[in-house]
Amino acid sequence: MIKLSNAGKGYSTLTSIRGVLRPAFQMAYNEDIIVKNPFDFKLTDVVVNNSQKRLALTDAQRDTWMNFVRNDSTYCKYYDEFVVLLHTGMRVSEFCGLTFKDLDFENRRINVDHQLLRTRNGEYKIEVTKSKSGRRYIAMDDDVYASLKNMIANRPKAKVEMVVDGYSGFIMLDKNEKPKVALHIENECRWSLKKYAKLHPDEPLPHITPHVLRHTFCTDMHFMGLDPKSLQYFMGHAEARTTMNIYTHASYEQAKNALTKVLKFTTHFTTHFKGKFMKICEESCKT
Repeated sequence: MIKLSNAGKGYSTLTSIRGVLRPAFQMAYNEDIIVKNPFDFKLTDVVVNNSQKRLALTDAQRDTWMNFVRNDSTYCKYYDEFVVLLHTGMRVSEFCGLTFKDLDFENRRINVDHQLLRTRNGEYKIEVTKSKSGRRYIAMDDDVYASLKNMIANRPKAKVEMVVDGYSGFIMLDKNEKPKVALHIENECRWSLKKYAKLHPDEPLPHITPHVLRHTFCTDMHFMGLDPKSLQYFMGHAEARTTMNIYTHASYEQAKNALTKVLKFTTHFTTHFKGKFMKICEESCKT
């Protein structure tokens, strides 16, 4: 593990490797084939956990980055894609797998029941969502509706529509008229952020990826008051605790804003409605 760490392997990669080897060697130990399980140790006692938490963007960070992308002559073409990710919380592979048939503009909803992947050897394939809970409909707000319309209007006209496991008409195509995959969107984030950093060295932004945009959606919806079960549904998680424990990353700014909203509501309620509310309660008790 130390050798792999020194060779540049990340902590998450080492965790995965140990996760495979430890139970295998434990079986050998239980069968008295070996004297000791060499992987029966705490990983942090051997290597440093240098993994970075996937934090959600604050309101200021999100607005700064999106305004930059929208007004940049080079990367403005990706603005609508980022809007859809920020306002739907879709996994990037689900987003890439969207076809025209998945977009219901009349009822303003997106059908999500599959994802588009590309293997290391360049093979495209369709897989069902990670769990049954991943099959869902996501509502289009006005921004998503407008951005999807823009994406379709600006979509290159393919000479031949590529078919992947029976699916065709993907809404996003690359320069080779093939469907975009996760790597395309990740590079779009990376390139635009790199240019931003070059132009604004004194106003740095955190690392931004499609998954960070998903985290941001989840956190924003949480602080806007969306209940955990509904948020779990939109995120496509099998369990609500996954939504709350893994994807909801509160910052001081977000917590402060949430508290401010609560205090404003409390003050407004006390000033304008408390007397009327108490009177109604008293009358109800009498009857």
